[in-house]
Amino acid sequence: MGELTRDQALQKLRKNEKLDRADLRGIDLSRASMPGAALSRADLEGANLEAVVLRKATLKNASLREAYLVGSDLQEANLENADLEGAKLDRANLSRANLARANLDGASLAGANLSGALLSFAQVSAANLTGADLRHAVLTHANFEESALGAVKAMEADMRAVNLRGAILTKADFTGAKVAGLIGTGAPLGDVLVAWLDTSEAGDGTGRITNGEIPGLLSGLRRPAAAATAPASRRYFGRGDVLKNATLDFDGGARVEIDSLFENCAINVGDGTELVIGEAGVLADCTISGAGMITVHGHFFERESPGIVGPRELVVSSGGAVVASVLQNDSLTRFAFERGSRLRVKIVK
Repeated sequence: MGELTRDQALQKLRKNEKLDRADLRGIDLSRASMPGAALSRADLEGANLEAVVLRKATLKNASLREAYLVGSDLQEANLENADLEGAKLDRANLSRANLARANLDGASLAGANLSGALLSFAQVSAANLTGADLRHAVLTHANFEESALGAVKAMEADMRAVNLRGAILTKADFTGAKVAGLIGTGAPLGDVLVAWLDTSEAGDGTGRITNGEIPGLLSGLRRPAAAATAPASRRYFGRGDVLKNATLDFDGGARVEIDSLFENCAINVGDGTELVIGEAGVLADCTISGAGMITVHGHFFERESPGIVGPRELVVSSGGAVVASVLQNDSLTRFAFERGSRLRVKIVK
């Protein structure tokens, strides 16, 4: 069990105290009202959170493995990078919640409300989302392998580069969804309810398919030309991995995410490659070369100057850190540095 009892935890929250990193394993907080609670990196593994109110709560990087969250209210909660493997979230309200990079492998979200939620790069394999509401959700690059998506409502969802391999889609409605780069189920579909899909890479509605073309795209057995041109090469380097003294080459248009420790590595990216250094990613004494689009949520420290050569785009989020010289390419570079980012950057034309 954790270090706090139910009464102790609720008393702290009533006093607006933070419970970041708190050990709350196995705690029973069922039906408690905790809107706006600060629980970043808290350990809630196996906790009973049935019908709890955690609206707009901060649960970033929290562990909720095997937690019981049936009927919970998590509207607009921040669950970025949270571990929800095996959690029970049936009929939970996750409307407009941030679940980017969250681990939902094996979770149950039957009948859950995920409308407008952010699930970019989330891991949702072997999960049960039967009857879930995914309308207007952003699911880009999420992995739904072997998941049950029967009867989901995903109208107008952004499903670009989503992996549906082995997923069940019977009676799912994806009408108007953005699907460029989508990886199909790999098997014939059941009865799906889809009037049209947006295959444009920009998701701007300029590429539409209807009727007979839809099963081929969602199954991946027959791809129309508009969808086939979308990039499908993806690489993920997970937490706990360590790579030293390596040279890595990625083709143009690839998507690469790094949550590992890289030491003394050279990374060469092709034109348009998307390289994301995740919150747990650390690139120490490394170089990045090529006209890619680089996003840093973790840490990058150059090996030698310039450490970043020729990027098309460099974005550093509020939690990111970059110590490097950046040599711009001929067409110049787009820079975006969020408030709170830590920078020691020299820009060289």
